[in-house]
Amino acid sequence: MAGLRFLSSMMAAVIITCAAVSPSISDDAAGTPPFQPYVDMKTFMEHVLSPAAAVIFKVNGVVIDAKGEHDLSPKSDDDWEQIVSGAATLAEATNALMIPQRVRDPSWNPYVKKLADAADKAYRAAEAHDLKSVSEVSDQLDGICAACHRHYGLE
Repeated sequence: MAGLRFLSSMMAAVIITCAAVSPSISDDAAGTPPFQPYVDMKTFMEHVLSPAAAVIFKVNGVVIDAKGEHDLSPKSDDDWEQIVSGAATLAEATNALMIPQRVRDPSWNPYVKKLADAADKAYRAAEAHDLKSVSEVSDQLDGICAACHRHYGLE
């Protein structure tokens, strides 16, 4: 019985100590908001969203040079891994688009949600090495991006 009381006392001491040293929710609320944009939208588009989307768009690409026509669709595991990484980056970057300081108007988040859903589909298709599905999602992404850019006068 004494051992159980000692164990209970130790547990209570550990819990109290953890609560005392951990930051409280009210500290966060009084300080800076938890999510901050660090670069402006143009920089974010140029360095995060566009490169990630370009990897997905590339699956439908063809290069024509002096040696002929070259299909840019994935041919190796490394090619597929690049598409997986691009799609994962694009999907996760949509969260950064919804930081309150980046939201432009009430239409913003619905555009972002469409982008997130398409990027997630691209990610899952790339993981499965499903070229047809990645290609279809690439076309969807193109339409989603174009619609958003037209709406916000970015073209």
